[in-house]
Amino acid sequence: MAYTLTIDFNKPIALFPLDNCVLLPHATIPLHIFEQRYRAMTHDAVDSSGLIAMAIFEGDRYKTEYEGRPPIREHVCVGYIVHHERLADGRYNMLLQGVARARIDHEVEPDEGGYRRAILRPIEESVMEIDLDRARHDIEEQLRDERLRKLACVGNVCHWLSPDLPTPAVVDLTWQALARDTPTRYAVLAEPSSIVRAERLLQMLKRTRRTLAMAEVMGPSVSETGLSLN
Repeated sequence: MAYTLTIDFNKPIALFPLDNCVLLPHATIPLHIFEQRYRAMTHDAVDSSGLIAMAIFEGDRYKTEYEGRPPIREHVCVGYIVHHERLADGRYNMLLQGVARARIDHEVEPDEGGYRRAILRPIEESVMEIDLDRARHDIEEQLRDERLRKLACVGNVCHWLSPDLPTPAVVDLTWQALARDTPTRYAVLAEPSSIVRAERLLQMLKRTRRTLAMAEVMGPSVSETGLSLN
């Protein structure tokens, strides 16, 4: 995002819970909004702060209590609507960009439109870029590895990698691109330390590199689209 966005955490922020969609700060996801309460949520967000907090359900109760308020996990990603399109029938297409890690402090009464809202607290720990210099160097070195670059997801990361991009953004965007499973992405979202997130990313890249090396010895077994990083 090319500008600074101020979030007023003293005001309730809309919650958009899904069962398997984790958004990380700096990353963007496309969303199609069709349920009536979430149409109202999008309309209200567009007309006000533009903020929606992506949440994820806790357990399986959402399968039978979806219309109510089934449990959701405490960590969320506050996102900003960078683009939206309202369709003729009232549905929306939008592009949501992650802005901040947060934890649900407490839920408030749903809005008149029926969507859930909560008071959130930011969890990101402050860190100086210089403290991430070594991790940044090691991560970029791994991403330049010939084996890793054969993976489409790594190639995509290298395509937008820029010295002007802050290291926390590089780390989150790389996790969003490479970690396809919900538990891993949620663990990254819930981790407040960018230093820890960078260290874990580096270890994951090293493990993947070793796996690819073993695959070369044992014969072709990696598709052109990438490798499961579970």
